[in-house]
Amino acid sequence: MSAERRRTKRSPRFTEIAIEAGVSPSTVDRVLNERGSVSDALRRKVVEAAKRLGTNRLMPDVRHGVLHFDVVLVHSATAHFQRINNALDRYVGLIGSRVTVHRSAWGERDDERLAHFLEHPPYPRHGLLIVARDSDRIRQALQVVNAAGTPVVTLSSDITGIHRLAYAGIDNTLAGRTAGYLAGRFTRSAGKVWIAVNSLDFRSHVERVDGFNQIMAEQFPHLDPLPPVEVHDDVDRAYAQLHDALRQRHDIVAIYNTGAASAGIRRALRRHPLAVAPVWIGHEATRESSELLRSGDMAATLDQDPEGQVLSGLQHLLHANDELDHAPEGLTRFRLITPENLGQFELFA
Repeated sequence: MSAERRRTKRSPRFTEIAIEAGVSPSTVDRVLNERGSVSDALRRKVVEAAKRLGTNRLMPDVRHGVLHFDVVLVHSATAHFQRINNALDRYVGLIGSRVTVHRSAWGERDDERLAHFLEHPPYPRHGLLIVARDSDRIRQALQVVNAAGTPVVTLSSDITGIHRLAYAGIDNTLAGRTAGYLAGRFTRSAGKVWIAVNSLDFRSHVERVDGFNQIMAEQFPHLDPLPPVEVHDDVDRAYAQLHDALRQRHDIVAIYNTGAASAGIRRALRRHPLAVAPVWIGHEATRESSELLRSGDMAATLDQDPEGQVLSGLQHLLHANDELDHAPEGLTRFRLITPENLGQFELFA
């Protein structure tokens, strides 16, 4: 035997790896030599134990079979969810056959059926990317998902009090503060601010309103925000609500819309023109918003980059399943768009 061979470190035997991993030597044999069926959990234990002991051999993949990711969305025809679905089509095609992404959309208030789906997946679930109401029943269901060891990433709107892996979205409080700053700086006279939201059941809209009201109180006390009105992204409801408000009062000097249904707001403003048009701050870079910006109806819009949110969410799930070396860092950045820089942005919906 040569001196070089005598100096070579002995690789741990299967019995040593078995003791380290807390399994039988036959399980180690099945994993390292890829013989027979072994669960992903046992496979991971054996491979990690072999690595800790310095085993000098090529390690098998810690997972066999296909990974199943669930993407749970709100059933909505708004541009935001169109963009999320388009981004999913784009990015899922790049992941490859190793991951199957199951997409489903649920009614905004269909908590019980959604909770049952979350608690009883029809296949082994390896990751969950979800947009849902911040409700007790959804939180309860997500606790069950967490207890099963499934990584959860909230998308666009966070959910309170759950042990999620990550939140893929913007800082909605900061977005609200930014909208409030713009409204305060652009508005020349004292008065009321009319606020429209999709639904206060979603944490994103609550945070936007909170941030807006914070900066109003701190820097612009001459502006008085009215209680937010839920329009559920419905054009006719937005029109009716603002129509009533403008009929009753003539001191609305600014409008903040945290969601969609901008066409209804525009129709109400056309029906009840004020001496000075309210400063209107909206959300999302859509073709509708671009028209409102160009016409001068809307002063600025904040875009939350749903495409970036989807990419970040999928990357978090891939990293949690050892399919990606690094998870993304930080929140998605929102973009401020005015008529002057509108041409720099691609309008996806």
